Amino acid sequence: MAMDHTATTGKRGRKLPRLVILLACFYLSACGGGRNQAESQTPEQGEVDIDKLLGTTEQEKKQSAEEQEVLRLLGINPDEPSPDSMKMISAATPEKDNANNAAGEVERLQRELEERDRQISGMRAELTVQEQRLKELESRPARKVTPATRVSLPGVSGEYRERYERAMRLYNQHNYREALAAFTSLLATDDKNSLADNAQYWVGECYYGMGNYNQAVAEFQKVLSFTRSNKSDAALLKLGLCYIRLGDRLQARSELEQLIANYPNSEFVSKARTFLSRI
Repeated sequence: MAMDHTATTGKRGRKLPRLVILLACFYLSACGGGRNQAESQTPEQGEVDIDKLLGTTEQEKKQSAEEQEVLRLLGINPDEPSPDSMKMISAATPEKDNANNAAGEVERLQRELEERDRQISGMRAELTVQEQRLKELESRPARKVTPATRVSLPGVSGEYRERYERAMRLYNQHNYREALAAFTSLLATDDKNSLADNAQYWVGECYYGMGNYNQAVAEFQKVLSFTRSNKSDAALLKLGLCYIRLGDRLQARSELEQLIANYPNSEFVSKARTFLSRI
């Protein structure tokens, strides 16, 4: 019996290595087959399955296409921006347009103001030039008549002559108020004197020198009431200048044209024509 157990054990010892060898071969063949199958399924030339990498299956693609089709049937374009985003854009656009319009309006007003400033500056410069020319013309002596020449006329008393000369000296010194009082006193003494029309004329000149052009107009018009006055042409010229100063160009033109028509040989005709060309 002992011998049979030993023999049996020996047989089992010989069978065990064979079983191990068979299992090892089966394992190796399975691994090799799996590797070959993986290599056979690998895309050639380095191609990669994008859907597999992204985890997108055919089922998911089909579902996405169906969802997009449903949205289109509902009138919703998934590629278009959402209504909320459109509202935000449309709300922001008017504000931007209003800001641009306000900036443009401010710029336009600034240009208009600048243009008006330039026009006003030009008008002021032109007015200054005209004032200067007018002063130059007025400063030129129209005629050189001395009081002595005037008082040498017959019928002029010595006292009247002296008072007249004194009033003329005051005027030439630009003491217009004192000269005005002196000439007015002469007229009050004798308004029929041969020098009365001259005194009346210088009354108008005194008011003109003081800048009271309305009163000067009234006084120069009185000169025209004297018969055969040697100051009528000068009074018409000064009336034209008074109306120019007062801004009444139409009446100024009338007075100057009357001077040219009634006294064509007057030494003041050239000045009258010069003033007419500038009004």
